[in-house]
Amino acid sequence: MNPRKQRFYIAAVVLLGVIALIYSMVGSPVVLWHNHQLKTTLTGLTDPSITLEQAVPFSWDEVYSFAPYTSLEEIVATIGTESYNLSESTSEGMLQLVFMDEGAVAATVCDAPANLGYNLIFSDWEGNAAHLTYGENVSFEVRTEDGVTVLEQIAE
Repeated sequence: MNPRKQRFYIAAVVLLGVIALIYSMVGSPVVLWHNHQLKTTLTGLTDPSITLEQAVPFSWDEVYSFAPYTSLEEIVATIGTESYNLSESTSEGMLQLVFMDEGAVAATVCDAPANLGYNLIFSDWEGNAAHLTYGENVSFEVRTEDGVTVLEQIAE
């Protein structure tokens, strides 16, 4: 085999291996980008109330919020798919959100609201999860507490 071709094939295999390793460590770059967009949008809200359909800057059809300590197995069973981006919360007060789009994870958040700069509080829980579907147009009150933008679901 030509030495140039051999070097090219070796470089291609190494590059693919590096990409696979990075993907397995940090997950989907699309999910990371959506997480960034979500933080930027939610921390910049100024309206007194808003729906998630208005606030979330990417395509989604379902959002789940999970209680602290919900196992990864239970999260996967609830949303119906696995993702490298999923993790389980490890302490009280953490916000855990999973946005789905056509059966795939579109964004996932698992951190303390103080670190995120925002918090979503859902009022309708079933077991360890709260769930909203795009188009329900559920309103959230928007306020700021200790520098954190809080969106709290307005009970109907």
